[in-house]
Amino acid sequence: MHLRALCGLSFLVLLVVGTPARAQELTVAAAADLRPALKEIASRFHAVSGAQIKLVYGSSGNFYQQIHNGAPFDFFFSANADYPKKLEAAGLTVPGTYYEFARGKIVLMVPAASALDL
Repeated sequence: MHLRALCGLSFLVLLVVGTPARAQELTVAAAADLRPALKEIASRFHAVSGAQIKLVYGSSGNFYQQIHNGAPFDFFFSANADYPKKLEAAGLTVPGTYYEFARGKIVLMVPAASALDL
């Protein structure tokens, strides 16, 4: 499935299970690699819901620490599944809202004429 579709599905799931009905602004902490997809998704989400989306990009580990120390993020899109699980175990999330929206794999690509012996 395309990353944009997965992120869009995630926003819809989160909207249903955890967004205050009259939220004027939602603050989203997201792993930096989600920037291309979330910018478009936030724009479309705003058009449908009227809510402003404040996107904050950075390291999942840094966001974990900030949330653990009380940072007021409404949503957390982490590149590492362990961080949201730890936040949930600590009682710092809305119960039952953990949702794994994608899995990634690291790949190595080289030109066909490469001398590397893979």
